[in-house]
Amino acid sequence: MTSAFDAWELKQRLNELLEDIEEVVRMAEELSWPPQPIYVSNRIREELVPALYDARTYIEVGQLDAPAISERLMEARLVTADLSSEDKTFERLFSRLRVISENADNAAKLE
Repeated sequence: MTSAFDAWELKQRLNELLEDIEEVVRMAEELSWPPQPIYVSNRIREELVPALYDARTYIEVGQLDAPAISERLMEARLVTADLSSEDKTFERLFSRLRVISENADNAAKLE
């Protein structure tokens, strides 16, 4: 049985994760605007953002131990790593995704 403090801490981490994911989605969308090539915008819109929203959905419903969270965050990081190899402005986004992945793993351990 978890204590009230553990439940509160888990709730705080979940809220932080959700806020961080929303912030990263906004960052990604801003990076997709012109003068970016259309294929960059498409990868962000068709691969990166859906992966983040899928992970967010599992977090929202409290399924922190779902493998889909790690998988989808990994997909988002792979897309971002690929984009950052061409354009260094994506490195900050990649770094943020790495932190979110670590925080999601840590929150899953609390559950």
